[in-house]
Amino acid sequence: MTRASQELRPHIDEANRAEREAWDTEGARQYRDYGDTNEALFAPFGRVMLEAAGLKPGHRVLDVGCGHGTSTLEVAQRVGPAGRVAGVDISAAMLEPARKRVAAAGVDNIELVQADAQVHAFEAGSFDAVISRFGTMFFEDPRAAFANLARALRPGGRLVFVCWQDPLKSEWVAVALGAAVAALGRAPDLGSPDAPGPFAFADGDRLGKLLAAGGLRDVALETVTRPVRIGRDLDHAVGFIMSLPQSQQLFAGATRDVLDAVVEKLGAAFGPYVGSRGVVMDATAWLVSARR
Repeated sequence: MTRASQELRPHIDEANRAEREAWDTEGARQYRDYGDTNEALFAPFGRVMLEAAGLKPGHRVLDVGCGHGTSTLEVAQRVGPAGRVAGVDISAAMLEPARKRVAAAGVDNIELVQADAQVHAFEAGSFDAVISRFGTMFFEDPRAAFANLARALRPGGRLVFVCWQDPLKSEWVAVALGAAVAALGRAPDLGSPDAPGPFAFADGDRLGKLLAAGGLRDVALETVTRPVRIGRDLDHAVGFIMSLPQSQQLFAGATRDVLDAVVEKLGAAFGPYVGSRGVVMDATAWLVSARR
């Protein structure tokens, strides 16, 4: 049991039930099979986020959508034994590996709680910083979520997170979508751009307004582009793309011939990006900061 374990209690609300179920099933399976690739994709942006957060020894930090706990453990090192880190995730399946990693690391200033950060009753003003590495885009009501996170911050405390920009601004997504179009003979239906999902905050103007409506000030968005590895080789990269929950939904019900065509087009499209490190392509995200 961690030092802060009496301060947070599990709180799961029906508001984000669909997201919870998705991460407990498809999301957890995808992380099980391609966790290292996910980490290679997220890590460069996570480092930028943590540098921007300006964490100091003794800080109390909330990590939203902490998943397998990578960023939570990094924060724990930065705030030191006098600090405290609370990692929350809506998915019990995603938190299970995080609990094992924290136990193996022997860290005692981390608390992991299954909770819906949109509605969880965090103690008001209890955190110096709230961070999230690609975990804020899935809220059913982002304005309410940001308001809830703002209440959890002390006056002057900072919210810092990274989230994806428009999918066509990330080379790895744009090339994959182009391959899908070539195989399907039409543009795939990606749904509403504002719906919960990886690219829900692609529109920076909308995101800034949501943060302000949630009671945050000094909102700043910065474009960050980094090369990322999406596979150790060509087959692995194609498998990674096909494993994504969005791909599973997009190609649900597709015939074997269509799926084979998609795989073939993906392989051809990713071929020019194969190098000594694997398949490396650019990705573009927002680095977002705001203050209570």
